[in-house]
Amino acid sequence: MRTRKAGLLRQRPWGTDAGADHDGADGFAAQVYAELTEELPDEDLGEDLAEVLEHYEPGTGPGADAEADEEFLETVQEAHRRIARGY
Repeated sequence: MRTRKAGLLRQRPWGTDAGADHDGADGFAAQVYAELTEELPDEDLGEDLAEVLEHYEPGTGPGADAEADEEFLETVQEAHRRIARGY
């Protein structure tokens, strides 16, 4: 019973466990990036979110409006902050 509880406590909601053989920060960054690409499937985000934010030009997308631009920027900024915080 204790072994089972210990195993359940190590599980993460995204399907890996605390004993997985990967760097925690890189794994978390990959997790956040995957969530972002699911939320923004039509966007070409590249590798570096800071670069995306730096080079983003409002209104460049087809049919883009101020509200869509603001939502896109907020979504990418939040993902960038989550990665920087590490949680």
